[in-house]
Order: sequence, then C-alpha cells, then structure tokens
Amino acid sequence: MLQRGDIVVERLTGRRAMVIKLNGPEEVCCRFGDGRLEDRYTFELELAPPPLAWLLSLLIAPFMGRPLLNGAGSAPAGRVRPLIPRPSSSA
Repeated sequence: MLQRGDIVVERLTGRRAMVIKLNGPEEVCCRFGDGRLEDRYTFELELAPPPLAWLLSLLIAPFMGRPLLNGAGSAPAGRVRPLIPRPSSSA
C-alpha cells in the first residue's frame, strides 16, 4: 500500500513522482519533477527501486544482453545487403 511521501515510478513512462495525497484505495495524487500535480490510479504506479538496486542493475545491464548464437544459425556480422534481381544474360 502506498503512503504519503513514497517515491513511485509510472509504469508506462518510467517517470518518477512523489505521493502527495491518497484519494482512496485506488487513486493517488502525485507531484512530478516538473512541479505538476496529477491524479493516478494505483495500478499505473510502482514503488521506485532502492538506489543501490538501481546502481547494481545499471552495472550488470551490459553483461545481460542477448545470448550469442553459435554455428550456422548466427546472423552475419556487419550490414546485410538486400538481394537485387539481375536480368538474365541469355541471348
């Protein structure tokens, strides 16, 4: 349950906001970084991760990329050129 003063993140945009007032169990009034107050439903928000967890995820993210493919199924390195049909040279 959210409380006044909690820092939350909008799920859709990723913007951070502070909970100012609880308008009920389903609605929250938030203040965003640019100073505006807006009402949000609780399903649109989630608690912001602690700073240490955010820092660790930032440091680990480059190593958690897509797994590399081996063998014939791997994509060719560099730019892939499109196939251009050429007229047949039968005369």
